[in-house]
This record gives sequence, structure tokens and C-alpha cells, in this order.
Amino acid sequence: EKSGKPYPDMVKYGDDIWHCMHPEFLADQLTLSLDRLGLATLDVCLLHNPEYFLSHATRLGAGEQRELSTLRDEFYARLQLAFEYCERQVEAGRLRGYGVSSNTSTASPDEPGATSLSRMIEAAKAAAKNVGAAAHHFTVLQCPMNVHESGAALIKNTGPDNGSTLLDEALREGVAVLVNRPLNAMPAQRGGVVRLADVPVPAPEADFETQRQKVALLEEEYRKDLAPAVAHSGQGMLPADFFRWADELNRIRTQVQGLEHWEQIETQMIAPHVNQVLRALSEAFTGTIAEQWETWRDRYVPELLALLRTLHREASERSRLRAEDLHRTIDPLLPEQRRKATLSQKALWVLASTGGVTSVLNGMRTPAYVDDALQILRWEPLSDSRRVYDRCAEKK
Repeated sequence: EKSGKPYPDMVKYGDDIWHCMHPEFLADQLTLSLDRLGLATLDVCLLHNPEYFLSHATRLGAGEQRELSTLRDEFYARLQLAFEYCERQVEAGRLRGYGVSSNTSTASPDEPGATSLSRMIEAAKAAAKNVGAAAHHFTVLQCPMNVHESGAALIKNTGPDNGSTLLDEALREGVAVLVNRPLNAMPAQRGGVVRLADVPVPAPEADFETQRQKVALLEEEYRKDLAPAVAHSGQGMLPADFFRWADELNRIRTQVQGLEHWEQIETQMIAPHVNQVLRALSEAFTGTIAEQWETWRDRYVPELLALLRTLHREASERSRLRAEDLHRTIDPLLPEQRRKATLSQKALWVLASTGGVTSVLNGMRTPAYVDDALQILRWEPLSDSRRVYDRCAEKK
């Protein structure tokens, strides 16, 4: 846009979230991807989250029920245009196939942002016809799926009269389905991320309230002896409020849903603020007051970290209890020899056993995660994974 040549059909969903699937944009991105990978041909190219168009239009007030049909027609027209570009790239030898990664392809058809696999295939067939291809090359769909988010298997949202599930339609049309987030569930009613894995609980170090009082006393000492020496421009947070974690952590303690939630709070809210203030004050103080600051800082940081560890342990315990509850929910539906497996193995096995699921995409950051996941490849598929999804849906 700065050059005066903006891409057409750009969806400005947010300040840092712009989305486009116009052929001009796709042409640039495909060239960049091929160059970066050092390849002449991609096996498959997925258009990522095209539903941003629907979500953005709905948020702007264009998604009322009386307009939704028209809005979706425009969406699939844009998708068809993108598919025509992809079909031409197949003909040119730069792609072997293409598809879509859509978080809302498993949603209820009543949701404004829902996408439909059957309508994507219709768009692909029309695209192939328009460019003179004998058959379309829409070969892959990626969607979220896990034992808590089983819309791909349970929700009829595609096909004639929305009479089919995504997985049924994919099997019928020969579309490969890659499922993501197999161990990171986002059950809407509970909110936040639920990690589908067993959680070790650290041994207790200190009582929360006892440790909180230690931190509170140190923070009061800072406000009395150090904060008055901090220059303040009159804007922004007062120096006296730089360290109020004893009160703040006590306030949010009961709101922490589990380990995943706590880690998000700690890494995104607490650590950046504390580190920034510590660094700024270490640079600002000079002379005798600097020595006093360093002495206080070296006493305060270990106590604050100890307080954070108590909350980490409490969050771990909440996650452990939730994991145990899920074990109890699904174990009666599993063969006896699999009931001692880890929760992550059970969650992955159920997905891998589900008809229509081609591949389960599982991010594994340590060798132990890899070893845990690989075990299920040696197991016979679960005979009826649908019962697990039904049981988990009943528990929501």
C-alpha cells in the first residue's frame, strides 16, 4: 500500500492481521515460498484461514442472517478465483495440489464464519472448468480436531442440505484431512486452552499466603525507601506501583484455570513487566541509592519467583485433576490394555483411529514427546472412536 500498489481484496481484520487470497497476492507468496525452500514445485499449497473474510464482514455488521447467503456467495467467489490461480500453477508445474486450512470448517452451519467443504469443492470444480483442466486438484483440508472439539466427526455442516459431516464429505470426495491442535483443545464453554496431556505436579515449596506476605513486605519496603527516589514525568504508572505483585497475584489466583492459562499469564503479563522495570531501575539509579536498590532487588527477586512457583504448582494441580477426569470419561470406552496409556497417547490414538482423518499434526518439541506419540503407531485402530467424541461432548 505504501508503494501505491495495494493488493486487491485485502481484508484488514486487525492492525497486525491483514488477509488476502487474491491471485496477485498468491503469486508473490508462492514465488517467495518456492525461492525460500529452494524448490521448483510444492506438493500442496494451503490457503490459510480464508474465513477471515466472513469474520471481518460480520464484525462490521454485514453478517445479519438476511445477508449471510449473499456474503457467503462472495466468499466462495473469491475462493474460486484463488483456486483458478492454483489450478494454473498446477498446469505450470509449480504445484501438485492445493487446499484450505480453515478453523471454522467444523463449525455449525448457523455460525456466520462457518465454511463448508462441499462448497469449497464446488468452487474447485468450477475453477478447474474455467481454466480448462480435466479435473480439480483440491486435495487437502486442514482443520482443528481433538476429543473436546470433534465437530469434524459430529456436526453435519456440509453437503446437500448440510446433511454430512466434514469427515464424511472428505471421504466421499477423496480429500485428505489433516487435523491440527490434537492436544490443545479450546472448548468454548470452558474458555482458554485445555492441554490434553498428563501434568506432573511439583513438590510443594511454600504456602502461598506465607510467601505472599514475604513479597508484600519487600514491596512495601520498596515503596517507602526506593520509590520516592525514582523520577516521574507525571505520565504513566507511578513508581510506587511498579511492584504490587503480592496484591495482584492474590487477586488473580482463583481465576487461573490451569497450567496452560498460568503459563500464559506468567510469560505474557508478569515476566515482561517485571523484567522491564528491573532493567529500567537498574539503569536509572546511581550512587548510594543504586547500592540500596541492588540489595533490595537481590532479596526481592528470589521471593517473587518462589511466589510464582506456588501458583505454578496450584495451576498444575488444577490441570492434573482435569486430566484425571478425562481419563475417567474415556477409559470405559477403551480396551483394557490401553487404559494405562498416557492421556496424550489416548487423545492421539482416538484421532488417528477416526475414519476420514488422514494425518494428525502433532507439534513435538522434545524427544520424550516424540517417543510418547510414536507408541500409538504400533497399536491397532480403536474400533469405535465416535463413542469417545460423543461421551466427551456429553461432559461439556
